[in-house]
Amino acid sequence: VKSKYLIIGAGIHGLSTAWHLAEKLKNKHGDIKEDDVLVVDKTAVAAGASGTACGVVRNNYFQPAMRELMAHSVEIWESDPKTFAYDSVGFMAISPESMKKDMQSVYQQQKAIGYESDFIEGEKQCSDYMKKIFSDWQAKGITNILHEKRGGYSKSKIAIQGVAKKAQSAGAKIITGVEITGFKKESNSNAITSVETSKGII
Repeated sequence: VKSKYLIIGAGIHGLSTAWHLAEKLKNKHGDIKEDDVLVVDKTAVAAGASGTACGVVRNNYFQPAMRELMAHSVEIWESDPKTFAYDSVGFMAISPESMKKDMQSVYQQQKAIGYESDFIEGEKQCSDYMKKIFSDWQAKGITNILHEKRGGYSKSKIAIQGVAKKAQSAGAKIITGVEITGFKKESNSNAITSVETSKGII
């Protein structure tokens, strides 16, 4: 088998790379050959950590660069919730006074990039806000709430299988049950020319 781009691992990183790479090649050339973008995995799609992730989709981060990246990520989830098994129910950070300064900072930075959220301050105000959502709310000591209107959760394994479908639809090929056993390099450099697998050389 010959491939222009060989990707090892059918988790979120491998499959997302395959999906976007195949789309770029397709947009550039109009079509791609069957093995141009090839993903191999020793077990199955979503067999590792990607398939067992908690599935929470949120934008509650302290680093500005991460927040912009996650805002873009949420847009991807929202683009095809059925395929990604995504439920857009929002996300809430419900905190005591000790977290107030940090949550205010996150809120202000979300606001700066146009990411919709509400910030509620004060113990009574927080209690009233939560009771509008959960009538039996009883927690005490809550003085601030950061309520992201976007975000939510997904069923991880189904979501990763959805990314695999996106990659295949774009023209990538996925082969499972293929274990990488070694690499072959050019004689005068460290450039890898082929990959040894349990099913032969690629």
